[in-house]
Amino acid sequence: MSSERVERKVATGTLLWIAVLSAVLTFISTMWHAFLPFVARCTFTGLGVICSEPAEMVGMPFVLLMLLFPFTLKSGWLREKLGADKPTYIYIVAFTVAGFSNVLMPWCNFPYYACSRGATATTNPLWKAKIPAFVAVPPEVADATLLGGVAEIPWGIWLAPMLWFFVLASSFGVISVAVANILRKSWIDVERVPFPHTLLAYESLIQVQGGDRAKTRMKPFLLGVLVGIIVSVPLGAIMFFPWFPDIYSWRSSTCGPGAQQLTSDSALYSLPIALHFNKHPIPFAIAYMLPLDVLFSTWLFTLIYVIIVYLAFYSGYYTALPTTGSCGRIWCGDISPLYAPPLRLRLISGGGILGLILMTLFLERRHIMQTLKAAFGRMSSEEKTALERDEPLPYRSSWIMLFIGFIILWGLLVGTGFDITQGFAMVLLSTILWIGQTRLFGLTGVHIESSGAVQWITRAVWYPEMPYPGEPPTGLVLGSVMWSAQSNRHPLDGWGWSMWAPFSAYQMGRLTGVSAKDVFKVVLVALLVAQFVSLPTVIVGLSYYGMSRLHGASTLWASNLEWWASTGWFVVASGPPADWIGHILLGVIALAAMTYVHARVLWFPHPLGPILAWSMSFPLFGWWLAFLVAWVLKMLTLRIGGSRAYEEVGVPFAGGVVGGYAIVNFIFALIGVIRFFIPF
Repeated sequence: MSSERVERKVATGTLLWIAVLSAVLTFISTMWHAFLPFVARCTFTGLGVICSEPAEMVGMPFVLLMLLFPFTLKSGWLREKLGADKPTYIYIVAFTVAGFSNVLMPWCNFPYYACSRGATATTNPLWKAKIPAFVAVPPEVADATLLGGVAEIPWGIWLAPMLWFFVLASSFGVISVAVANILRKSWIDVERVPFPHTLLAYESLIQVQGGDRAKTRMKPFLLGVLVGIIVSVPLGAIMFFPWFPDIYSWRSSTCGPGAQQLTSDSALYSLPIALHFNKHPIPFAIAYMLPLDVLFSTWLFTLIYVIIVYLAFYSGYYTALPTTGSCGRIWCGDISPLYAPPLRLRLISGGGILGLILMTLFLERRHIMQTLKAAFGRMSSEEKTALERDEPLPYRSSWIMLFIGFIILWGLLVGTGFDITQGFAMVLLSTILWIGQTRLFGLTGVHIESSGAVQWITRAVWYPEMPYPGEPPTGLVLGSVMWSAQSNRHPLDGWGWSMWAPFSAYQMGRLTGVSAKDVFKVVLVALLVAQFVSLPTVIVGLSYYGMSRLHGASTLWASNLEWWASTGWFVVASGPPADWIGHILLGVIALAAMTYVHARVLWFPHPLGPILAWSMSFPLFGWWLAFLVAWVLKMLTLRIGGSRAYEEVGVPFAGGVVGGYAIVNFIFALIGVIRFFIPF
């Protein structure tokens, strides 16, 4: 970690090349994802996701830094020219751009809205009538995106939906950057929240920078690169070449992100077990970066999960588990102990997320109040100067930025047809949800999909009866997608990454010594450019090539807004809210109680354990196994070599594994893109 802060200001010319680089990378990455084979889109996209749920690790930052590494290794002049700041800027741009130029964003999320009036999209006339013309293109234009071959793109028709969606994404981006500015000092400088993805990328950046620190870490880093290459070459070959031996059993009984399912010939299949086993290499590297107490608590509560499911089974519940398919045991609502009563463990996990949000805001109350006093004149000039030292903006500017972004997004929703209170709730609850999810990402490197942590409030207050009886309001027609995707599902759905990017950027800036002021300018430019450039790019791809050719879609089913209102992402749980709100509240109370006890009794399990272990993602994608193995390996590292061995050998090795994997991932993804145009 650099102890010196790089104080040079980002020149206007530098910001210009950052904007150009962001635009070029966004265009390339967006079109790149159009041409990838379907099999690669969970784990082998090269520039986008290289390890999907629940981590959503993107490859672009690792690929660019690893491509720079051999050149800076041989050229001292190039290392000096790049300095500490430019590799940091490259990381920030790449990380930010990758979140808005992937399979989900813009290829899925923009058409969810823009194509929702298509003939095979929203078919219910009551629902279709509530979709404004400035949100979605006419049916004939939407239908043309299926087959492509559009001779002349009707940009005049696409302009309004494109601008509407850009404001939807960018206003939340402004909110997110402002939140990161306000919490940066507390999270990054004081608490040192790790952000494991950034720590892993930093190992590649150390080697790009060179120097004594790089030399002492080069051997374990290169060994990690070699291991990353060795484990990933067969995986890439399995995906892209049908003749290659399936040594990882990846082509059968494997969830896309890399989890081994229970097969019918397995001894475990006849048991009431709802659990998969991860075999993707990257989760193990991410988990190795986490604190031991988080690792231990997660696999401990996974064991508790197995035990209580057994007890429930032998008490007469979940009796269909031994005769249900492997994935169905985890996600089928009337069978899974995560969804079905009496356990509904996923809702307890979601309540834990809400508890994490509330505890985070409670513990940050003094810092937040200090920033408000500094912003609005209740602090002496000396105190204000000391508090705002090294901050990207004066707190007044950051709070005004937050209010402006909030008002713009709220105004957009109200102008689109949401009622005032529901529009306000959408912005407020989504903002605090992503503060909690970003906190979780910073501590563990993962997020919790479909937690329902704040979505239950919408169900309980506005839509207690689903399916909705009668003519739906616009707040439900469009809100069902926002509550489901942008607010609840993935960071890559358009909102969450806006908050992940600035926090990750500030963490990298702290590690490399680049000032927060410079980081702020770079991440804001990259964010707004990526959010905008991705939209005309995806319109070009859909119009010329068609969704059926690019993604194998025969209809616009994912743009059926009525369907979104029926999904678990929006409905949260089956039955009226009164049947399951208690589980969410139990999760809130449990998180608060565990946080209190853990702070006073060090051996007590970490409160994040049940949030992770009882979410849908950890049993479904088998991340509990990565946490168990990483706990053993990290324990051995510390017992044998101490913290020095962990810092100087273990961490560089893990960073090298991810760097090697990312390069191989990029090469095979490039082969996949080439095969789109030149089949072989």
